[in-house]
Amino acid sequence: MGNTLLSIAKADIKTAKNLVNSDDKYQKHQATYLTQQGVEKTLKYAISLKTGGQPWGHDITKLVILAQQNGVDVPDFICKKAKMITSWEVVSRYYPTSVIRRDTIAHVIRVADEWQKKLK
Repeated sequence: MGNTLLSIAKADIKTAKNLVNSDDKYQKHQATYLTQQGVEKTLKYAISLKTGGQPWGHDITKLVILAQQNGVDVPDFICKKAKMITSWEVVSRYYPTSVIRRDTIAHVIRVADEWQKKLK
C-alpha cells in the first residue's frame, strides 16, 4: 500500500496544481481539498516508511507530531500551517463562502510537490 499511497498523494497534488488558478471558485476549492489530501497522504506514507504501519486520521497537526516523533523530516511550512491545512478538508467542501487564499494554496502545493520528490 505504501507506494500506492504516495502515488495517490502525487496525483492529488498534480490535480490541485491544475485547478488552483481556475476562475471558478468551486474548482479552486477542489484544489484546496486535494492539497489537504495530498499533504495528509504524504505524511501517512512517510510515517509508514519509518514505522511499518499507516496511521489513521485527518488532523495534519497530529500527523506532523507523529511523523516528527518517528524521525520524519516534515517541511517547516507544512508544520507551521498544519492547523490551516487540516481545516481545508471541511471548509473547501462544505462552506463555499470560505475565503481561501490562492497564493497560500499554491505555496502548499509547491512545498508538498518538492517534499514528495524527495521521498521517492
